[in-house]
Amino acid sequence: MDPREEISKFGRKVVASGLTYAHFGNISLLSDGKILITSTGSNLDEIGVDEVIEIDPQTPCPADALASCEAPVHRAIYERTNARAVIHTHSPYAVATSILEEGPFEPMDGEGARFLGTVPIIDGEMGSLDLAKKASYALIFNRAAIVRGHGVFAVGASLEEAYIVASMVEHSATIRRLVNAG
Repeated sequence: MDPREEISKFGRKVVASGLTYAHFGNISLLSDGKILITSTGSNLDEIGVDEVIEIDPQTPCPADALASCEAPVHRAIYERTNARAVIHTHSPYAVATSILEEGPFEPMDGEGARFLGTVPIIDGEMGSLDLAKKASYALIFNRAAIVRGHGVFAVGASLEEAYIVASMVEHSATIRRLVNAG
């Protein structure tokens, strides 16, 4: 599948599954030595191939102005980790967990505990170099990190894997909120 079409496919999936809404969140993929990333303000469930921006993986470039404001975070993640795909969601239960709890997040459910392990909760302003540094270091040894009050960065060898990780974080956070409510 064409990488831009694959990003479009996962944009629809993250919105349809409730991991994010409309124009919240972003998706990227390493392809042919470049980062392909969703454009700023794009609706993830309606991403056209023209709304996927190609940026340089090492240094800021003019195309960054069109890319998601989180491009510096994606770039740092690719620089410091083995990730080949990044999905950033604004998952409601994960965001709530990050606001209500001190980090890190420890899934209570068996699958989350085994599949994810500890999920760091980090602080940082959207798209900032500080967030880029914190997220990329957190993701060296973890499959996901939650930015306090903001959302999840999930990584994988493919968009499919990053999507599964993002889904599992939200599932585990939902279980945590249900248990705490009971």
